[in-house]
Amino acid sequence: MTTPASVTHNTHYRPDIDGMRAIAVGAVVVHHAFPSWFEGGFVGVDVFFVLSGYLISSIILAQLRKGKFSFIDFYARRVKRIFPALLLMLVATFVLGWFWLNPPDYRALGKHLLAGSAFLSNFAFWQEAGYFDTASTTKPLLHLWSLAIEEQFYVFWPLALFLVHRWKINPLRFIFAVLLLSFAVNMATVKGNPTAAFYNPLSRFWELMVGAMLAAMHTHQIGWKGLLRLPEPGAPQARGSALRANLLSFTGMALLLIVFARITPESRFPGAWALLPTVGTVLLLAAGPQAWLNRHILASKPFVWIGLISYPLYLWHWPFLAYANIQATDGSPAWQTQLGWAALAVVLAWLTYVLVEIPIRFGRFNRRATTVALCLGMVTTAAMGALTHHKDGFDHRFPEVVRDMMSRGGRQAVTEGWREGDCILDFKMPASQYKPFCVENKRPLVFLWGDSHVSSLYPGFKALQDSGKYSFGLGERGGAICPPILGFEPRPLCKSLNDSSIQAIRDAKPDVVILYAWWHNPRYKLDNLAATVQEIKKAGVPRIIMLGAVPYWQKALPQILLDEWKKGPVTQPPPLRLKAGQGLDPALQGATDQMRQRAQAMGIEFISGMDYFCNADGCLTRLDEKARQPLSYDYGHLSVGAATWYIDQIAPLIFKGQ
Repeated sequence: MTTPASVTHNTHYRPDIDGMRAIAVGAVVVHHAFPSWFEGGFVGVDVFFVLSGYLISSIILAQLRKGKFSFIDFYARRVKRIFPALLLMLVATFVLGWFWLNPPDYRALGKHLLAGSAFLSNFAFWQEAGYFDTASTTKPLLHLWSLAIEEQFYVFWPLALFLVHRWKINPLRFIFAVLLLSFAVNMATVKGNPTAAFYNPLSRFWELMVGAMLAAMHTHQIGWKGLLRLPEPGAPQARGSALRANLLSFTGMALLLIVFARITPESRFPGAWALLPTVGTVLLLAAGPQAWLNRHILASKPFVWIGLISYPLYLWHWPFLAYANIQATDGSPAWQTQLGWAALAVVLAWLTYVLVEIPIRFGRFNRRATTVALCLGMVTTAAMGALTHHKDGFDHRFPEVVRDMMSRGGRQAVTEGWREGDCILDFKMPASQYKPFCVENKRPLVFLWGDSHVSSLYPGFKALQDSGKYSFGLGERGGAICPPILGFEPRPLCKSLNDSSIQAIRDAKPDVVILYAWWHNPRYKLDNLAATVQEIKKAGVPRIIMLGAVPYWQKALPQILLDEWKKGPVTQPPPLRLKAGQGLDPALQGATDQMRQRAQAMGIEFISGMDYFCNADGCLTRLDEKARQPLSYDYGHLSVGAATWYIDQIAPLIFKGQ
């Protein structure tokens, strides 16, 4: 990296850095509010990482150089900077959740409140990440993962730089070594486990190191063998250096615009993609405050104003948008709703900055007692989160008439009885993970093949088998977001999972193959379905049955039931049946008709789940008025009770002649 000769270390305020903060937070907020309009905005977080690494390292290195660094003062300033707005947001989110969340989701919020207060959110969400986890757009504290990584950086980095200074190690080379090590972890992790690379601080610290390197250059006026040539402070700006500064500035902004335009949430990130926003940001920093773009655009009043409120704006915007997603009745909130919540976040961010941040950091509340009170407040908030989790989301908030419907949820409830990790494989599991017992050696053999939805039917088939009504063997091969379509790979490993499954069919030669998936999933392409059916027939399978859709919902069914129950009367349970417009997926009927036609064209049998769960009054939300188990705990995987009832109903069609 080269730095223009005009740039010198300056501990004074740089308004253009607030402009960079404005770009970062603006990108994140717009992406979260309108994800389909601005897919690449999430990399604004990476801009924040570079800025944090630069600013914190500049402060520490400058104070070490002057012999004035104090660990106590450093962490006291961090507490007064980070805790006030964070505490406000955590308490507000917790209170809103009391009124808007069902017990499982409120229990999860308690866990996330604890993790957020302890700055461990990245590890909490890393542990939860997976196909069967609750949708990320309905987790009000998900955004705290990035703050957690920054705070974890603040724990070890002051001590590291202190030791570097004491042992007279070249700080630039030390920082570069840490950068390379962290980047190597990032690249080694992102290919096989992008979720781990996203949340793991070891694969993220290199982004902060990019900023820290520039801080070391500016503070110590050092470089490698003349790579960096910086004049003494106060030296006049040369014409050539001004040109270099502008070149760096425009190049940095171009890199940011490229990554905003090109990257999507499906990209392997961070990985090499993260080089664009990090290098772009450090080039803008290196260009200095006198570069034309920095001086006239980034340092302009609108950019600076947004930059000043960027931290509280980042904190406030996501819980509002998440609650909007939870409350939406038709799958996703209207753009006007999202815009309104984003605007409210801006207003609250400004009020937080003026009425809370400034008085605590620079005004009459800038005292040691304030620091202690903030720490006690954070401990109290963490304890409240732990209690909420322990108390199962305070399910006593709801009367008995709906409590059972609301009191279960999450991954454990959704995947009950699936043989997850053995016969249904998640994102990171290769085909070698399928266990031999997934295909029984018993005749007649019924082989279930599909995505996670086919595995949701396994408990029903197992219950039918155990009942003794029919004698048959079971085979099961499921893959999350992997429909039974050869040659199609909506996510990594799908092709290998399906190749393994068709080979298992060839080897076992089942009497019946049942194909079932979320056929109208927007990510699925059904072009190769007919060819797949032909391969099954070539394997000698005499009967192939395609199952059509059961009721699918526009969000988790327990949340829909809660919303309907709130409409009253609250002494009665929610409706037994719901229609499109009340949370039922409006595409169900069209998808069922399409798959029926496909089955007929392919010469295979078809069974419609809607024939059993739906009528002119709508689709069942539970099996009968007295039932307390919902049909699904999420958007459409049948609960154990519903799957057991459904398979018992369609068994005569499957076991003809028995």
